[in-house]
Amino acid sequence: MKLPKVIEPCPIVDALFEIRFIPKTHPNAVFGMVYNVLQEDFPEVKNLPILQLPEAVRTTDPNLKFKPHYRISNQNFVTQIGPDVLTISSFPAYVGWGNFSIQIFKILDKIQKIGIINSVIRIGIRYINFFNDDIFQNINLKISFRDNDIEYKNTIVRTELEEGNFKSSLQVANNANYENKSGSIIDIDTSTESNLDNFFKEKEVIINKGHAIEKDLFFSLLKDDFLQTLNPTY
Repeated sequence: MKLPKVIEPCPIVDALFEIRFIPKTHPNAVFGMVYNVLQEDFPEVKNLPILQLPEAVRTTDPNLKFKPHYRISNQNFVTQIGPDVLTISSFPAYVGWGNFSIQIFKILDKIQKIGIINSVIRIGIRYINFFNDDIFQNINLKISFRDNDIEYKNTIVRTELEEGNFKSSLQVANNANYENKSGSIIDIDTSTESNLDNFFKEKEVIINKGHAIEKDLFFSLLKDDFLQTLNPTY
């Protein structure tokens, strides 16, 4: 299946790369070391609300594990840093995979050089797409009850799909809100926890593979006639 390079208007409202790791240094030292090599590119710094919680809570609550503590940003990208996690977002607008991946690889190269990561345990690529209308009418996904299609009123569907070493968490909902607008989302988080022993040597292959799986899943969901309304460019 030939996939579009661009669709307009672009429905992507968030594009995020995440790396989870076991630090080689003390967890409390991670942010300072990372910020030291990224501060020229990311001048704006903010503490995230999780830091208001006691350290004992942050370190023992499994729901808070792998949550970033700090946010640094520039005009096009946001990087969030925690003791064992780093995320990179294309924000406030998606700049396209070419530019986004260049930024990801540039940051990872700098992280590798300071030697704070003992081992990588998960990488993920997540895209959230927002549509003004009820997306269930325009995708190749059906839910039936007693052999009849449901009416898709206030509907949320979540499932997981596997392809090779990657797992994609797919969520589709028609009760979403974005910037005071009601509509639908297609949320895909494609990740792997396998074969990451040589991640930094193989990062471009691994990350591009995850992106390709996510992109293929997204476009395979869209009905052909709906895709044409999005003005695809190949």
